[in-house]
Amino acid sequence: MVKRSGAIMQDADSRDYKQRRAKDNSEESYEGDLINQLPDGIPVTILSKLPITDAARTSILSRKWRYLWTFFSGPLVFDGSPIMKDMKRDIKKAEGKRHLQMAMEIMYDAESQTYTSWIDELLSSLNGSTLQGLKFWFHVDPGCDTDKWVHFAIQKKVQKLELYFGNTFEYVLPLHLFKLESFNSLHVLRLKCITVTEEMLEYLLRCCPLLETLSLADSVLPKTMKVSGQSLKLKCLELVRCWELLKLEIFAENLVSFKYYGSHLDTEFKCVPSLLEATFGGSFVELTTESFLPHLEVLTLDITQNIPEVICSLSQLPKLKNMKHLELVACDDDGITLGACALLLRASSPSLWRFTLKMIHTKPSLRTKRKITMKCQHGLKELELIGFCGASCEVELATYILKNAVELQKITIDTRLPTRPKLRPLGEHFKAWDREENRNRARELQGKVPPWIDFVCI
Repeated sequence: MVKRSGAIMQDADSRDYKQRRAKDNSEESYEGDLINQLPDGIPVTILSKLPITDAARTSILSRKWRYLWTFFSGPLVFDGSPIMKDMKRDIKKAEGKRHLQMAMEIMYDAESQTYTSWIDELLSSLNGSTLQGLKFWFHVDPGCDTDKWVHFAIQKKVQKLELYFGNTFEYVLPLHLFKLESFNSLHVLRLKCITVTEEMLEYLLRCCPLLETLSLADSVLPKTMKVSGQSLKLKCLELVRCWELLKLEIFAENLVSFKYYGSHLDTEFKCVPSLLEATFGGSFVELTTESFLPHLEVLTLDITQNIPEVICSLSQLPKLKNMKHLELVACDDDGITLGACALLLRASSPSLWRFTLKMIHTKPSLRTKRKITMKCQHGLKELELIGFCGASCEVELATYILKNAVELQKITIDTRLPTRPKLRPLGEHFKAWDREENRNRARELQGKVPPWIDFVCI
């Protein structure tokens, strides 16, 4: 009887286990069916939010998902394989060791070819009609068929296209490919180390009606660049180190942001009523008398490349009556920096809300007799000191602001090593950047700050 009773209990346990398992399987099947019952468009939309490598891995989920990833429509970014990035760092470390460096460069070229072959295979697998973005941003082999990638971008009607094939790869943006079919989907175009002919530039501004951002860096441009057009929707224009450019004409009613780094430039801003933000670097001094300056709300001036005569130019600044944020990028602890600060503060008072001084130190002297002698009440609310090391010009500026900005609410001190401008060689002192010592000097400055002013040290 006991055995029979035990057998009955065992049978009951077995039935319960089978029922639970059947229930679990049915729930899993139900959940799987829910995913598989989704319209194709929804899984593809989900996949397009993932990196392409993760999207491709979903091909193992089921038969239905096997090829869904090939209809990926999100942004594709090709900026070099992780191995290539590690090799690039190792090559830099091997500078001075010629044979080792040459061997590593050969290995890098081999890995680059493997990477470009993988890109070609991946692109040939995609069946979708559109892509949100396409970015090629790495050094490629001179024999690489980059025209094929650009043609692919045009066929997929990308909205954002970014091209950089290395500073030794002489690539001319191919106008004939753009003319093969309509490319009216382009919103953002960023080019670095690319040659853009006058005809190509004219095509982009005339035949890409949705183009809002045009960024050209270290690129070869025509000597004269005309930015205009009846249907032009351009909102952001960036021209950085395009040395061949000598003259710029702009007629762009929708332009909101303008950035220029480079040498002397003959400019004509014929119509820029919407321009609110501007950045000038290099020999920007010729631009400080432009008629649009009084309407700006954000202005960044990089004087790291300028000679002392920059002070004379800044003294001609008109009243910046709408200015909300001013940023000055400087590199010397001397009268140039303090003089520039004083002139900018005078020109923008009393509308200025935030003033930022970013120091790229080449001679971080801690003692000077120079001071800001100008007395003027400011409505400044925030002061930012980036790349702070306690240099005398930084302390003098903070002291002046504390005395004259009666509405000051916040001081931010950033002691991290600042980004250096590429136009200037790196100073030896950067190797000995002592952030803890900089923090100690920031604490000394904090002792001068009233308690009602928020003091932040990063």
